[in-house]
Amino acid sequence: MARVNTNDMVILLVSSIIVVALFSLNFNRKWTNRNYELLKDRKGIWFWFRIFKIEETKENFIKFNHGLSVFVIVIMIVAIIITSVRQ
Repeated sequence: MARVNTNDMVILLVSSIIVVALFSLNFNRKWTNRNYELLKDRKGIWFWFRIFKIEETKENFIKFNHGLSVFVIVIMIVAIIITSVRQ
């Protein structure tokens, strides 16, 4: 196993904290509503909705954002744990 040095660990922790903080903002209704208003007319954000034939509504957008945020936060926490165990 490769040993992770301190600098790499600090960079991982700082970047992970930033990512978790940004994705945590999606749980704030005001933040999510503002993002929806800014992004609702872009075709790219509805890509997965069309693939899975999900109705393109504000409520589904908010649910998708919350689910994605939970997924990313869990992955980042697991990455931190795995990296710190390897240390």
